[in-house]
Formats: sequence, structure tokens, C-alpha cells
Amino acid sequence: MKKIGDRFWIGLISGLGGNLAKIAVEKVLNKSGFSKSNGYTTAAGIFLKKSDVSSPYGRVVGVIADNMVAAGLGVTSIYWLTLMGKNKYLIKGAGLGAAEWASLYGVVSKMGATASYPVKPKDAIATFISHLAFGMTKIAIAVKLGDSRLFKPNNLTVEIDEPQSLFTKT
Repeated sequence: MKKIGDRFWIGLISGLGGNLAKIAVEKVLNKSGFSKSNGYTTAAGIFLKKSDVSSPYGRVVGVIADNMVAAGLGVTSIYWLTLMGKNKYLIKGAGLGAAEWASLYGVVSKMGATASYPVKPKDAIATFISHLAFGMTKIAIAVKLGDSRLFKPNNLTVEIDEPQSLFTKT
């Protein structure tokens, strides 16, 4: 199977894939009545006033922002895997998801980065669970689709035979 040999592209793909898992968990928790939170509302609050977040255009801004943040976190997670290696990747993914939740939904939100703060305790628990799913899924996608040479510690550059291609042969 051809594997992706570019850290940016595998990060982008894994971040967006992980975001799908996060959204799925949020929807399950919302439908069960446990929570009312979702990532796009928090992301929209970065750019908009709280009163504009739930408007139709506010939801569009939120979806775009949520996916852009997820893609960026996907790219950074590839570099984390390069530094740490890919062994026990699900545990590392859960740890990254938890750290991202704590830093983005906790510290940065408290500093005023989003209008969607503070939240209720159940919503905080729900976003923590959804970020565990985000972290584990994005790392799993990266490990499954990424060229294994990308994840070897002390190997920050990868030489591939076809520099124009995103894929390498394994």
C-alpha cells in the first residue's frame, strides 16, 4: 500500500479525520441529553460575539474554524510522533487530545480566546471525552496512512524517490 510521506499532508488528513470522530462523539453526547456542547460553537466564539455564534453565518464560521484548528493540531501531532515514536500510539493520541483540551478549552478559553466560556461541568466532561476520541483517531490515521520513516525519532527529514508525490511505496 502507498503511504503518505509528507508530514503536512498526513497531519492535515489525520487532523480532519480526528475531527470527524470528535464531532461524532459530541453528537452522541448531545442526543443522549448529557451535553449541549460542540466544537464549532467554541471555535466560532474565537471570532464572533456570543450572540452571533448561533446564527447561520456564525455556524459556518464555527465549522470552518473548528476544522482549521483540527487540521493544525493534526500537523503538530505528526511532529510529536516523530519525537516520541509511534509505539503505543493510541495512548499517546489520548494524551495529546487531553493536553489539547486542557490548553485550548481550559487555559486559552479562560484567557478570553472564545466567547463560549465558561461552560457547565457536563459540557466540560463531554468536550474532554470528545478530545480523547479526537487525539486517538488522528494519531491512528497518521500511523496507518503515514510512511513509517516519518515517525522515527531523530529523523526529522524523509527522503523520497518522487519529490512531487505525496505518497511513497512501502
